[in-house]
Amino acid sequence: MGTERKKQQRAIESRKKLLDSAYALFVEKGYYNTNTKEIVRFAGISIGNFYNYYRDKGDIYCALLEDYCSNSCKAMKELLDQLATFEDRAACKEFLLKDLNSLLERFDGTNRFFEDSVIIAKENTRVQEIISRAEEDFIAMVEMFLKRRYPEVREDFYIRARMIYIITDRIANDISCIGNVQQKRKYMDLFAEEILRYTFDLQVSNQEFQEQTDIGKA
Repeated sequence: MGTERKKQQRAIESRKKLLDSAYALFVEKGYYNTNTKEIVRFAGISIGNFYNYYRDKGDIYCALLEDYCSNSCKAMKELLDQLATFEDRAACKEFLLKDLNSLLERFDGTNRFFEDSVIIAKENTRVQEIISRAEEDFIAMVEMFLKRRYPEVREDFYIRARMIYIITDRIANDISCIGNVQQKRKYMDLFAEEILRYTFDLQVSNQEFQEQTDIGKA
């Protein structure tokens, strides 16, 4: 039993070394400039051992991508759970800005890893499936958040949730390209305002609409 546990532990450690090495090389050099031999050399593991766990470079890329998407979904759920507790807009914005800054710091470290993902997805259907599934999971979480926060609002929240996801994804990419600190801070503030407009301010908009409707009836 002890020997079996040691084997399992070694397998876990070897897999982790390979994943860490592949990720580091993909970030440093890019996917297409990295090969399997470099990954195993960096990990200090034999090429034969690599094939015990992964078929090829694309396979280990998918494993890293799945892990990243899973962690991102957990982080998104935690963020939405926190946002659901706020009633004060200013406090909500302060929390949102802090969380967005942490998210973008993390994104800066992973940006290179995703640079080639669009091209890889055209060659590897599994990569496209992972990305598409993660996108739909994100959208579904935002949609559920909106439905729970605004049960009295009659709206197709899927469309609003999809807009929030697309805006957030594109702006996050764009912000990472800005080097000027003051401009980035201003961009972040506008980014938070845009998210609040699609989420927190929905209640206000609906109330104003209802009041106008009531006045019209009167």
